[in-house]
Amino acid sequence: MPRTSATDTLDTALAQENEVLRARVRALEAALRKTEALPELAGFWRWEMDAALRFTWVSEEFAALTKMSAEIVLGKSRAELGVPRGDTAAWEQHLEDLAQRRPFREYRYSYIDGTGVLKNISVSGDPIFDAEGVFQGYHGISRNITADVQAVHQANEATARLLEALERSSDGFVLFDPGDRLLVCNSRHRSLFPEMASRLTIGAEYAALIRESAESLDLPGPEAREAWVAERLAYHQAPQGSMILRRHDGRVLELREERLPDGCTFVIAGDATERHHRQEELVSNEALFRLLFERSPMGMAVVDGEGRYLRCNDAYCRFLGYSQEEICRMGTADVTHPEDQPAMQERLGEQAREKTAEYRFEKRYLTKEGNQVIGLMTTATLPAQPGKQPTIIAQVLDVTERVNAEHALRLAKEEAEIANRAKSDFLANMSHELRTPLNAIIGFSEVLLGQYFGPFENLRYREYAQDIRSSGMHLLEFIDDLLDLAKIESGRLTPTDSDIDCAALIESIIRLLRERAHAAELQMTTDMPSELPLLRADVRMVKQIAMNLLSNAVKFTPPRGGVTIRAALNHATGGIELTVSDTGIGIAPEDLPRIRRRFGRAASSETRHIQGTGLGLAIVDSLVALHDARLDIESELGRGTIARVCFPPSRTVRGFVTSGTD
Repeated sequence: MPRTSATDTLDTALAQENEVLRARVRALEAALRKTEALPELAGFWRWEMDAALRFTWVSEEFAALTKMSAEIVLGKSRAELGVPRGDTAAWEQHLEDLAQRRPFREYRYSYIDGTGVLKNISVSGDPIFDAEGVFQGYHGISRNITADVQAVHQANEATARLLEALERSSDGFVLFDPGDRLLVCNSRHRSLFPEMASRLTIGAEYAALIRESAESLDLPGPEAREAWVAERLAYHQAPQGSMILRRHDGRVLELREERLPDGCTFVIAGDATERHHRQEELVSNEALFRLLFERSPMGMAVVDGEGRYLRCNDAYCRFLGYSQEEICRMGTADVTHPEDQPAMQERLGEQAREKTAEYRFEKRYLTKEGNQVIGLMTTATLPAQPGKQPTIIAQVLDVTERVNAEHALRLAKEEAEIANRAKSDFLANMSHELRTPLNAIIGFSEVLLGQYFGPFENLRYREYAQDIRSSGMHLLEFIDDLLDLAKIESGRLTPTDSDIDCAALIESIIRLLRERAHAAELQMTTDMPSELPLLRADVRMVKQIAMNLLSNAVKFTPPRGGVTIRAALNHATGGIELTVSDTGIGIAPEDLPRIRRRFGRAASSETRHIQGTGLGLAIVDSLVALHDARLDIESELGRGTIARVCFPPSRTVRGFVTSGTD
């Protein structure tokens, strides 16, 4: 049968419809492929149970997500699979839900999979009933929540560690929720506010805690507390920086608030008592330093390592004649004498490098008028702030007058020494020039007294010759004393030590003076121990010391008096003492210092007729000093004098010499 146009039209329409259907099938297949991976990606699988609560089907994701085959569970009930790990009460509730055919959500349990890894599962299911309401079983999904449980566990552990760290913190910590209710408070915060520790509990209101804390602060009264509470609550609305709280018990607390993005607020509080006390002490010390610096009568200035002035006080300005503004535009080189500038720059550079060096020295300055002044400068390095250059403080004392006086005194001393040397040289030369004719005068007077060329026709000539000899001997003694003093002063007389037998030395002196003592009708005695150590000294000087002391004793002791010389060991000091005592006219207390000076004589009328040079004791003092010894004189008018030379123990030679042997 031939095809008609109607048939062709129908075929075309059917073909087009088939093509549309095939396109829709392809789209559905593509959409299905997209959803096939969703269960595995989401970590869940589907399952079904029959009316006997036995698993009849599990989806393909079961094996991949549990690492078990489907045969392990198919045909078994939940109870036959074994009691899961975890919460027993939840397991009992789950069995009860199954028995009562109730839907259940998010029942969780854990188990060890085939690889030994702990897995956590969440199960949800709904019962199935037919049209007549007969129970047919359950269908539902199970989800692997191992990663979620681990994340929660880690978060809980992190939270616990954070809370433990906050609890152990040395600072107080509190956390409020967005509604200003207390969430967290550590023990340290409660210890900082002991009077309100019992109220720092979860849920406590922020404003109430603030009002209560105001009672513990060192505030003058209720109005001040209300003002502080208002200020504190205003700070809470926009916290910035820190706040200082001063408590009644003297403690100083420092707290800081921070607002979190979720609206929570945390407060950190710490005990800043010691730090604030240090700061207050630092401020007090700074004020004291500033007061001392400004009011000090001594010139003071602070310079940097390059010698530029940073500050100075009024005394420093008066010293140099500049104003403070002028000095602070200058450097040390501008006021330092050109010859002293290199040394000054070297010291400043060393102090800047070492940071601890200190110097004390004299330096020449130039004042604003161009005058030269001298300052005794003491410099020290001040502690530097981190990252800053050290500074140097200088104290300057005006010593211009003292230095000039010392210079003048030094010149005068040098001139006096020159004059003294000239005097000594003159005395030595004069003594030599005078001795030659004096020896001739004494010699000729002795020839006349001896009447070697015949007797005197007039006896008065003999008296004149006697006077000539006595005057010559007195002048010779004076010249000898002057010469000895000149040698001592010039330093040309130094001891030549040897070991001296004091007994033998004294015996030799007694022989020389015995005739003079006999002529003066005096009794001269010695008092020597049976054993006496040797004396380490210059024998000639010791002999002169004893001779001068004995001569004075003989000279100032009236007839029928006595003179005694004694040498003995002082057992207390270990030194040898040489003592000359007499029963003479004595010395007045006011005359004792005078007679020990050169040419010094007692003012007593009883001594005016007695000849003497006034140099004997001065020579003794000098000779005694050359031996590091000491001369003591004890005397009383009319009762005699005791002169004692005390040699140091270093001049005692251990070992004894029997008295009376040569």
